[in-house]
Amino acid sequence: MRSRQALFTLAALSLAVGAAVAQAPPGPPRGGPGYPQVYDPNMPFEARDIAGIWTPNAVGFGGGGRCRDCGDRGFSHEFPELTPEGQAAFDANIPSYGRVLGSADAAAHPEEHIGRRRAQPPALGNDLYQQCNPMGIPRALLYPDPVELIVLPDRILQHFQWGYGLRTIWMDGRTLPKPEEIDITRWWGYAVGRWEGDTLVVTSTGYDPRTWVDHFGYPHSDMMVLEERYTRINYDTLELKMTLTDPVFYRKPWVSETKRMHLIPRDFIQSSGWSGLLEDLCAPVDEVDTFNRLIRDPAGTGQPAQPLER
Repeated sequence: MRSRQALFTLAALSLAVGAAVAQAPPGPPRGGPGYPQVYDPNMPFEARDIAGIWTPNAVGFGGGGRCRDCGDRGFSHEFPELTPEGQAAFDANIPSYGRVLGSADAAAHPEEHIGRRRAQPPALGNDLYQQCNPMGIPRALLYPDPVELIVLPDRILQHFQWGYGLRTIWMDGRTLPKPEEIDITRWWGYAVGRWEGDTLVVTSTGYDPRTWVDHFGYPHSDMMVLEERYTRINYDTLELKMTLTDPVFYRKPWVSETKRMHLIPRDFIQSSGWSGLLEDLCAPVDEVDTFNRLIRDPAGTGQPAQPLER
């Protein structure tokens, strides 16, 4: 069962983190409480060498006081300018992440867009990821768990630990289809990349409109075009800036804050003596049929779990 497996995974990760911190180069912490200095950012580096495991989170899994650049899993604090169609889609999405709708906490932050102040219990929400569907892009880039960049001669693969998703960025010179030319949308979209100096520019489109822009439930249509700009600014830091253009749902391009990810050793994450990304897969047999029914839904509704029909 995933719940028992998760406990074992967390314990194994804690041991791995302790070992990695003990072996880290000397130097003062560069972030919050307990942030381990894995690499000296002043080490020499090749700006276009972006292969490796990168994470906003210093330890490779959520939180623990070591989250240097995780952010709040949102695309931008800038208020988006929605079209009527976009507003309708936004209103239809019911997230479970953010400040609780109608709470004192939500009322105390009127400076935030309502998107960050409308969370409801998962049992009352409609986040498709709660049923183990892929998060898509850019949402997967905003989650604090690691992503491994695998650089091949004609493509770059982004392998996400959370959900164990795989995205292909083609670097072979092919032309990205226009949104109106897409005949089959994809959970992970269509993406092409090119180098502008030392910045990797990725342009993508063709995303399944059922995915969300971020964890707060901002929508996108099948006309969305996303530009990502990756720049390695020092040995251990990769910066990401994004611009979302969707004339169906947004009145103007929506620009993200600068996101940052940090390099960790390939053997930093370990389980069962095996190094590399964890298979943190959302399996319906564990999540939807067991966890949601027995734990998530009763917690959100106050009703006891119902037995499965046989």
